[in-house]
Amino acid sequence: MSSSTRSIFLFELGGAVFMVVVGSALHFLFEFAGGWPPLALIAAVNESIWEHLKLAFWPGLFWAATAPLPAGLRRRDVLAVKGPGLLITAVLIVVVFTAYVTILGHNVLALDIGTFVAAILIGQTLSAALLAQGAFLRGIVLRAGLGLLGLQILAYSLFTFLPPDHWLFIEASSGLRGIPAP
Repeated sequence: MSSSTRSIFLFELGGAVFMVVVGSALHFLFEFAGGWPPLALIAAVNESIWEHLKLAFWPGLFWAATAPLPAGLRRRDVLAVKGPGLLITAVLIVVVFTAYVTILGHNVLALDIGTFVAAILIGQTLSAALLAQGAFLRGIVLRAGLGLLGLQILAYSLFTFLPPDHWLFIEASSGLRGIPAP
């Protein structure tokens, strides 16, 4: 492994640690802040699957947008690989969580946390692999990655405040969705 590739993987591993730590804190922030509506954008407002996806997405985006880059990387490339990287993280969280809950009949906190961490590690590894390919991030692929990231920003922003009537957005224990009424 070249030193450039190693620095890319270490950068994305640092991002994974950041995402796990900050995402875990965001799980409790909305309630801790007394339900302050602006925090609903980035913090979980209930226990639905959707709200837990935000806990990986926003820290991942923040890391990609602000963390010091290894030599030779461009910010737009780092952001472009977050399109597929953060999407695969979300898909894995949904698929693994729903599969194991279907099998067991209930969720288990340790499996929830393990799913969150594993999905982040896999998404960050995908991002690192795409960045290490360098030449892959040109033209339409670069625009597609940035477009995919933009669509996720839009979805996480919109569906936080206007959640559809779909199982992904519904809190299993209460049947409620969206921001709880004060």
